[in-house]
Amino acid sequence: ATLRAALLVAACAELAAGWGLAPGRAHAAAARLASRPAARTRPAATMGVFGKRVLNAHPEGEAYDYVVVGGGTAGCVLANRLSADPAARVLVLEAGEAKAHKSLMVKVPVGLLKIFKSAADWNYAAGPAGATGSREVYLCRGKMFGGSSCANVMLYNRGAAADYDAWAAECGDRSWSAERLLPFFTKAENNLSRENARESPYHGTGGPISVSDVPYQNPMSKAFLEATAQAGRPKNADFNDWSKPQEGFGRYQVSQKRGRRVEAASTYLDPVRGRSNLDVVAGAMVSKIEFESSTGPEPKATGVTYTDASGVERTAKLAAGGEALLTLGAIGSPQVLMLSGLGPAAHLQEKGIPVVRDLPGVGSNLQDHPAVLVSYNADGIATAKGKSHSSKLKLGNSEKLNPVALAKWIVRGVGPLTSPGCDHGGFAFSSDAARARAPGLPDLQYRFLASKSITPDGMSTIADEYLSSKAAHPDGFTVQTIAARPFTRGEVRLRSNKASDKPAITNLYLEDERDVQTLVDGIKQARHLATQPALAPFRGVEEFPGPAVSSDADLADYCRRTVHSANALVGTCKMGAVTDPTAVVDSELRVRGVTGVRVCDSSVMPKLPGGQTAPSTIAIAEKAAELLAPELTAGAVGAFSPAPAA
Repeated sequence: ATLRAALLVAACAELAAGWGLAPGRAHAAAARLASRPAARTRPAATMGVFGKRVLNAHPEGEAYDYVVVGGGTAGCVLANRLSADPAARVLVLEAGEAKAHKSLMVKVPVGLLKIFKSAADWNYAAGPAGATGSREVYLCRGKMFGGSSCANVMLYNRGAAADYDAWAAECGDRSWSAERLLPFFTKAENNLSRENARESPYHGTGGPISVSDVPYQNPMSKAFLEATAQAGRPKNADFNDWSKPQEGFGRYQVSQKRGRRVEAASTYLDPVRGRSNLDVVAGAMVSKIEFESSTGPEPKATGVTYTDASGVERTAKLAAGGEALLTLGAIGSPQVLMLSGLGPAAHLQEKGIPVVRDLPGVGSNLQDHPAVLVSYNADGIATAKGKSHSSKLKLGNSEKLNPVALAKWIVRGVGPLTSPGCDHGGFAFSSDAARARAPGLPDLQYRFLASKSITPDGMSTIADEYLSSKAAHPDGFTVQTIAARPFTRGEVRLRSNKASDKPAITNLYLEDERDVQTLVDGIKQARHLATQPALAPFRGVEEFPGPAVSSDADLADYCRRTVHSANALVGTCKMGAVTDPTAVVDSELRVRGVTGVRVCDSSVMPKLPGGQTAPSTIAIAEKAAELLAPELTAGAVGAFSPAPAA
């Protein structure tokens, strides 16, 4: 109890400052809970090796076998796996601050609200377009070690097996099929779920990424699942069990352990920082990959140039046979390729960049899950008063965090702070036509939030207003509707030849009318679910889009005015067959037309899976490590049985 109390005092100081909570009140509540006996005794944690500090620049004169460009989700996986060979020299270059991923705003699941638009967020925006009501759409991308695994809602949904079989077909390589990728998913996973079979061939135990059920259920969330049953929707107890259809509703599993976020930096990178063959540099803004010659048949990469935290330009050299591994994600990886002279030739010439190889597909094929919402205001309804997730987080009608909720999280890893807010939901088809078009691949995902939205643009609500508003936040609930397998394809282009200038992101949402219709049909279904008897005690007035918005034309207009990101950017360095002129990398992730450069992150996905992308990004990086060092990372293929078409 004494140790727990000491840890509480230290933790409360940071959270109190971040959330506007009076430290004295937080300490008092924490002390009361710390004095209670723990529910059960847990073994002491095993500390990793942290003896080697993060560098401001790489050692001069060093040459590396692998330069990992980006210390995000995939970069942390590669750093761990490749540095396991003591003979391999590995360098990781990350633009973010060295300790950002250690912040309690990362560890506390609901702390995500404070990461949005902070220094730990790249804070991109998809440019204004007619398809989005001439609005910019905010895009969160983690700018820290661990990348967006530190800045997502932690949902662990891989998608369906058919998503990955489509990858294999597109690149002409069966090693990317669901059956062959499954061992990389299970190798990374440590499934702790009490509701799902941990011995299932579709789950792993003992891997770096713990996956569990959220140790908190809001009563509204439970009622939502009852409502889906009342509406005749099937139940799905495990969305990652590929022996069953993806369609259905249930609790989402999350990347958490004991109520704390589990991300790639603390699980893959931090435990191996002490390896003498691994150098890690923070505050490094990569500007380009250097090539030996641009005139040969395949120019060879010789190093990676970056600007360090003090503003000094440096070049990390590659050893003979060394490789630059891009892991900057779907925006950063194509940006660096283009800055290096790899991309659409006319675009590079326009920006004054010498063309090393004309690769027209770089920056194209950008995909994300577009989302809209239906939200209900339960203000004045006695049975809903104080039931919302937002009500349980706040102290009365203030903007301050509830100290009891904070103390519950610190002492036992339970309570409302453990919930990302959207950990109940499911997958469905928008229409019979959608089911016929892609059997077994639902085109809708629903995420239920036991809170009323302040504005119809969910991401703006969270990033700009929620928990910063001084006004009372009425009780209510929200059903977020997501196009799980969208048709629209956007692109990333350079604004200039400077790495410090954020790239232009265009045409990302609702350019294809099929996506608009999917969301319109999804809103209608969300309304139907919301009107089931189980939600009656919590349902008030429909605030967004509002009962007056009822025709398909009005709903389509609402979608365009309010569409927001579900945070799943992929596809801009797509993997493809040798006959595909738009493919950027081959099935071994090698960039076409050059030697010594691979892309090993979410940007290589040919098509966005119908789920969240952190699990598949980790699987890609695990597979990339095996391609590079098979003797270190090889694993056996487990049993596999695909689901029947629904």
